[in-house]
This record gives sequence, structure tokens and C-alpha cells, in this order.
Amino acid sequence: MKLVQLAEIDAGPVNHASGMMRKVLLGEGDLPASVRLSYALFQPGQAVEPHRHEDVYEVFYLLSGQGRLSVERRSMAIAAGSCFVIEPNETHALSNDGDVDMAVIYFGLLAD
Repeated sequence: MKLVQLAEIDAGPVNHASGMMRKVLLGEGDLPASVRLSYALFQPGQAVEPHRHEDVYEVFYLLSGQGRLSVERRSMAIAAGSCFVIEPNETHALSNDGDVDMAVIYFGLLAD
């Protein structure tokens, strides 16, 4: 059994996003085939630049706020309660286009 408390985790940089921070709840090796489980808070205007992962599925759940998801040049609005999966090799980006913070929890799973 492992118990972690979000308030007790030090923040580190978000990959693919300058100046953004995340808290890693579960890291590589904590679960089989899992890359990590993280929490990130996007302030209004913050974004993760377009990128892709060759061998990872990413699953996102918006806890609060609203934003914009772009996958393979297709853009859509997302809001609290939205859950989406990014498949390996899909170019994707995520941004907060609202006027309040957007809280996101996300994890990755190895494709093989």
C-alpha cells in the first residue's frame, strides 16, 4: 500500500510547458506499465506546447476550470468533468483559455 498527499508533494516542472509546475503522485515503477500519475494547475493563458509520445497512452481528467485540447490539429473545448485519452503518436496540446485556474490530473500507460 502506498499513500500520498497532494499537499505534501513538492512541485516540479511540467514537460513541454515552460514555467508550469506539476506534482507527481505516482512515479515510474510505482505500478506496472504506468509512466506516472500527476496533478497540474494551469493558470489562465498557460499551455502545454504540441508534442507526442511514441509509446505512451495519456489519460487526462479535468477537475476544474475549462480549456482547449488540440489533437492532430483538431481543437475542441474541454471543461471540468472532461476525460480524454491521447493515443501513442498523436500530436496534442492543452491550454487554459478560461479566466480561472484549470486543474488536471493525468497519467501515462506504456503501449507495450
